[in-house]
Amino acid sequence: MCAALPGGSVTTESARADGIRDRAIQHILLVTYLYPPSNVVPAHRPAGLRRAFVSAGVRTTVLTSKISGSFDDDEAQGVIRAGDLRTRFSTQYQTLVGFREGSLEARARPRWWTNYIVPDPTAVAWFPQALVHLLRLIRSDRPDLVITTSGPESSHLLGLVASSFGIRWVADYRDPWLRDAQHPEVLRAVDRVLERQIAQRATIVTAVNDAIANDVTVRHGVRAFTISNGFDRDVLAGASDERATLDPDRFSLVYTGLLGIDADEPVLTRGRDTVAFLDALALLLAGSPDLASRFELVIAGPVSDSEREVLTRGDLRRIVRVLGLLPRARALGIQQAADGLLLIPGGADATTAKVFEYLAARKPILAVTGHYSVAAELLREAGEHTVADPTDAEALVAALQLYLARWTSKGASYEPHPGFDLEAYDYENLGRKLLQLLSVDRPS
Repeated sequence: MCAALPGGSVTTESARADGIRDRAIQHILLVTYLYPPSNVVPAHRPAGLRRAFVSAGVRTTVLTSKISGSFDDDEAQGVIRAGDLRTRFSTQYQTLVGFREGSLEARARPRWWTNYIVPDPTAVAWFPQALVHLLRLIRSDRPDLVITTSGPESSHLLGLVASSFGIRWVADYRDPWLRDAQHPEVLRAVDRVLERQIAQRATIVTAVNDAIANDVTVRHGVRAFTISNGFDRDVLAGASDERATLDPDRFSLVYTGLLGIDADEPVLTRGRDTVAFLDALALLLAGSPDLASRFELVIAGPVSDSEREVLTRGDLRRIVRVLGLLPRARALGIQQAADGLLLIPGGADATTAKVFEYLAARKPILAVTGHYSVAAELLREAGEHTVADPTDAEALVAALQLYLARWTSKGASYEPHPGFDLEAYDYENLGRKLLQLLSVDRPS
């Protein structure tokens, strides 16, 4: 089993500061491929953790890729953006992460040769330049601790390098190892050896949920700790007022983020699950044509032209609105203005930061996922949310009917379960938990 964090969150500033001083953590290097101003979900966790570390008085440098864009004050904020071949050639990836504005006709399949790069293509596109910056930093401003967060897994290669210099290292898993990789069998042995090295040489291994942490423990015999994804309260407070964006006369079910309907992803099932939900919605609309006058599905995220066709096919165009990729403040504002939120995690072990932003919005969630998925268990703990299995078409239609009947009824008002500790998922508290974990010796 994965390890629980000792003692919960730190309750006083002095206790936190004493713990940090005990282990001499004065400078953290946080290595993450994606980081703001990129507005994609994988950039939210490292940004939230960095804010927590800085709030705790720990100077934090960020090493990231230029594919995330840049801010004018990067140097003053300690953000290093390493060169990346992905910025030099016009690709769909640039649009998906917000590096370049524009639209997508359809998502292209990964090029065949990328399946022969271990652990992933960023090992060629980004890692060499990132390595140069890491070595310079070790010589000129040596960090006391390096935290590498994946995917992509190439970020952990930098942790391996840092550990060879005697620097403590946290290997943080946001996803299962090489979740979406399609490496040929001859390279899978290399994958396994590489991950074993990462898991066993890291000072501490962390993961976003117990399922991923347990997997690391079982396969590599390394005690892994759960540091959940979460939300950044300060960022949420900066959300724009989007009430005028939604139709006041209809129940607005909002989805924010990537759908991936036309993506060729062997493990991530979000695209397939989305289509199942749309099929159920079309069936419900066919049986209740008046639904169009009292319900709308609003999609805010990067949508390709081919996805838009699926989302608005037939009578669905009467109830589906596609807003496209929005600035983060607007996306959060739409979550907060919604009547309900649609969650499609895309896998049994997926709990992205969006789940916690949704919970912080305090709106009833309709989750299209298996009843025993990690997200489903979290939602049952959190409040009166609805879970609909995407593999059962009839059950999905029934769940959608019950959801709408429950939350469009007169006087319906969502409240989280009294015992659910939402504050535990604020990145301020999650960052403190990680610092507390690092303030004691690594458990045997």
